Amino acid sequence: MTATTRKLWLAAGWMILGYVVLTFAGAVFETNVTLGDKPSHVASGLVNSSMTKVFTGGYIEFIAGLLFLVAVLLVARLLHGVEDLAGWLSSCISGATIAYTAVGAATGAAAGAAAVYDGHHGAPLAVVTTVNDIRNIGFSLTGGIAGVIVLAVAAAGAVSLLLPRWFSYAGYVVGVILIAAVPAAKAGAPQTLLWYAWLVALGVLALRVPRRATAPAQTLVPASA
Repeated sequence: MTATTRKLWLAAGWMILGYVVLTFAGAVFETNVTLGDKPSHVASGLVNSSMTKVFTGGYIEFIAGLLFLVAVLLVARLLHGVEDLAGWLSSCISGATIAYTAVGAATGAAAGAAAVYDGHHGAPLAVVTTVNDIRNIGFSLTGGIAGVIVLAVAAAGAVSLLLPRWFSYAGYVVGVILIAAVPAAKAGAPQTLLWYAWLVALGVLALRVPRRATAPAQTLVPASA
């Protein structure tokens, strides 16, 4: 592993952890309005709330999403390896990461912001609720895409031997749970917290990649289990 590769792993690790921190920081400014909430709660979160505060939280989460995109695409590249299977898994990570970011931006950011803006500019509560429900359903779907990312990273880590075996096994379980739980997904649900816990573990592991700066550029160095 070259010194440059080591630095890239460190960059990926810090960016992944930064994504998690910024996501939770942004959520502090927002009111969680999910499917089936009472009209009074919807009005409190989308009509009577501070638009500046909510938009601030949304912008922080948007920046976090961009950080996530760059970080996980880098992980995909680092796990690419030299075999066709590893290359295909890397492509799965990249494609799912782009899809996750796109769906999150189109629904979580755009639809959520539109719901708050319309709610503060006289739109009927039913319309505001409908727009926000698009955000909620989009969020649910991203759980399944996150599951694909987890499964692909777990498999690529096992094939390339760059991630511990236990992490790959745990990833298979987490990925299946995320996909299976799409119908029940909501902000703050157990499977959502499991996704962020997995990301924290990935970030920490990326920071602990063995310090090998003398091996050839294409050498794959097994991580300790």
